[in-house]
Amino acid sequence: MIMIATVVRVVMIKLWESARVNPEYVQSVYDNDKDHHWSGNAKEQPALLGDPSEIRPSAGAAPHEVSANTPVSSQSSALKLMGSGAPSPSSIVDIESKRPQIEQTLRRFFAASTTDQQFAFVRDPQRVRPLMEHYYSSHPHTPHEWKALGWALPVEEEGYRLGYAQAVFANAEPVSLIIEEMADGTFRVDWESSVRYGEIDWEEFIKTQPSAPTLFRVIASKPQNIPPEAAPMGSELLEIKHPDDNDVVYAYFDRKDPKFIPLLQQLQTGNWKDVPLTLRLCFPGPVGSGKNARIADVEGKGWLILHGTRS
Repeated sequence: MIMIATVVRVVMIKLWESARVNPEYVQSVYDNDKDHHWSGNAKEQPALLGDPSEIRPSAGAAPHEVSANTPVSSQSSALKLMGSGAPSPSSIVDIESKRPQIEQTLRRFFAASTTDQQFAFVRDPQRVRPLMEHYYSSHPHTPHEWKALGWALPVEEEGYRLGYAQAVFANAEPVSLIIEEMADGTFRVDWESSVRYGEIDWEEFIKTQPSAPTLFRVIASKPQNIPPEAAPMGSELLEIKHPDDNDVVYAYFDRKDPKFIPLLQQLQTGNWKDVPLTLRLCFPGPVGSGKNARIADVEGKGWLILHGTRS
């Protein structure tokens, strides 16, 4: 047992020493507990995570993001994350043996200089293509000089073969991203979460305060200080930030509404601190009214949107 604990500790330290590595993101978003599954249905009905009776408010403030100085967590958490024992069929099985294929996919994905070139390596391509065209109409393609594939971890999600991998470059900081193994053995990149795709820029959202629900990938925490404008009675208020912007928006949701069960579950799992979420946000009042934003819906698990299941 001492030897196993030592090995796990060394592996986890190696992960945290790599720039922008956040293995706890995977653990918090994709819980290996068999009693907590994502329905995969983000449009037709609310996706459920576990038993609603298990949801309890949490006042914890443990950071969700992991830095190089983050202390090593418990041995049980490390073993769970690293996948002690044989990987489940609901993940990329024997991911280490597939490193050459994964590396080839990521190398070509990041070398792409056009949407058409990158499109060949993204998951859910038909749904994602118009999103890519919209995004790159205002964001330039920036090819990276490939150096190596860093770590690769299997991600447990029923009905999918997912993984979490680190791409290392010679001319840029490492990037961590979700990958999926397809039925034919090829790999695809979850492009949306890799660029933190939103329907409009965060700055524009704050300036125009649209009343129509708008999709964003954000980071949410329980507020340290309650803003002057109170949320409606019975609502939960969150402090919302965009991953690439420091401007804060306060947004509320009705915690008694069943469609927000997945949101409450994700917040609780992340200790209500720096939790990655995919939300639809809007403003209930006229522009400049000073009212807090409203969370209209939760669309994903972390920054990943799942539709149906893979065979």
